[in-house]
Amino acid sequence: MSQDLNHPIPATLAERKEKLIREGAAYRAAVRGARDMFNKNLRTEALARGLIAHLTGNAYAVIGNLLGGKRGNLQTLLPLVVSGVSLMLKARLLLPMWRSVGVIGAVGAGAWLLFRRKKPLMTED
Repeated sequence: MSQDLNHPIPATLAERKEKLIREGAAYRAAVRGARDMFNKNLRTEALARGLIAHLTGNAYAVIGNLLGGKRGNLQTLLPLVVSGVSLMLKARLLLPMWRSVGVIGAVGAGAWLLFRRKKPLMTED
């Protein structure tokens, strides 16, 4: 076994024991921090934020591919959006789209309220 020159081995048994205790404490702190981060990321709000970020990223990628590989920015997308909205207004497609968005939003809000509610703890009588 080769020894690392930056970390000399403590000479006495007490020093080695102290070093192991410090390493164990650091390991337990890291595990506790990872567990807290895991529990924090499993909350509904964090999952919803991650889902929205993922969907937004995918939408930008699709729009970028439609524009011929160029990155979509406001100056390149605005004429497309305006012409698309204008076409939908002329074809009377905007109202059904807003209705479907409203229905999907209502279902999503209902699901959010349903999952947000805390379940009562069962008590023994």
